[in-house]
Amino acid sequence: MEKYFTTQTLIFILTIYGLFYTDRPYGLLGAAGLLMVVVTIENISDKSSTVIVLSQIILAAGCCVISNGFLMFLLWERIDADGKSKRRIWYPPVLFGVWQFICSGRDFADVFAIVIVEMLVLAAVSALLRCFQKLLEWYADYRNRMSHAIGKLALSELGEKKMNRMLLLESGMAERNARLEERENIGRNIHNSVGHTITAASMALDAAEALWEIDQDRALDKVKSANKRIHTGLESIRHAVRVLDVEAKNISLDDFILELEAVIWQFTLDADVKVHFDKEIFCPDLMIAHEHTEFFTGAVQELFTNGQKHGHASHFTLQLLADSSHIKITVADNGDSDFKVQDAGRLISDGFGLKKIMQYIEKNGGSTRFVNENGFRTEMAIPIESVYTG
Repeated sequence: MEKYFTTQTLIFILTIYGLFYTDRPYGLLGAAGLLMVVVTIENISDKSSTVIVLSQIILAAGCCVISNGFLMFLLWERIDADGKSKRRIWYPPVLFGVWQFICSGRDFADVFAIVIVEMLVLAAVSALLRCFQKLLEWYADYRNRMSHAIGKLALSELGEKKMNRMLLLESGMAERNARLEERENIGRNIHNSVGHTITAASMALDAAEALWEIDQDRALDKVKSANKRIHTGLESIRHAVRVLDVEAKNISLDDFILELEAVIWQFTLDADVKVHFDKEIFCPDLMIAHEHTEFFTGAVQELFTNGQKHGHASHFTLQLLADSSHIKITVADNGDSDFKVQDAGRLISDGFGLKKIMQYIEKNGGSTRFVNENGFRTEMAIPIESVYTG
């Protein structure tokens, strides 16, 4: 397309130039017009036939003969009769020299010097036109390559955006599934704890009714026990509602204690063991990251299970220490553990539960300690930010 426009432009400019040197302007305009039509046909057909090439040669020769201006021979630079583009640059000066030799005849020697100069000018202008054509072709190729590169980049960005959108959807689905699983666990815990509490309260009220006529003091004790259990069930429901709040990133210390008490209750319900819960609270209004509370409750469950299953422990002590900058939890039992200091690295590496505990605490800048003296004891401490409810 660039060659077509440059050819048409060159024909137009040379026609204007030739009008100043010819005495047959209409003939020149007709020949130039027909040449432009033939070039257009060649561009539309996208290939050069013999008829088109011969038409161009005849019309270009006609324009040169009708006009006396030597620059009209630059038209031959646009005609590729033999398909060898490298030779087109020499067409204008050589054909001009031959034409002048034919027209001058014996007087060619008189105009030889002028003809040589004009031939050199034609060669120089033809070379400049060829350089300009190459520059246009290079620019067109560069523009095409840039468009292709931009297209590939756009497709790549589109693919990346699609991948990011898919990752976000997958992340959202994973988070949603985790939230649903958490809600299911909380719902199951509510069902178990509150159901057990209401059942125990109902049994206590039945016993109070049976004892009322025999021993009113014992009957009142049963009523008080039932009332206490009902209040415990209501508090468990309130706690579950607070934990279900999807916007809540922090859990109050009171709710955390209720979570630990729920773990203790569930553990003692399933196993014939006793658990003593000791609390040292220096900042009662402290808020704890939900992630930390989930970790601690899971770790306490793991340590309870390990102590009862592997150490055959029958008594556990759970200690909670909370100040303005740390949460420390200690789980001790009276079991028979084979944990030894010299084998601590191997045992922790082999034990998936203990390894997870250590990895999480180390990741959050905390510390762990495992001691096997008169039973197995685990100490876990994590630094926390000072966030308060007030």
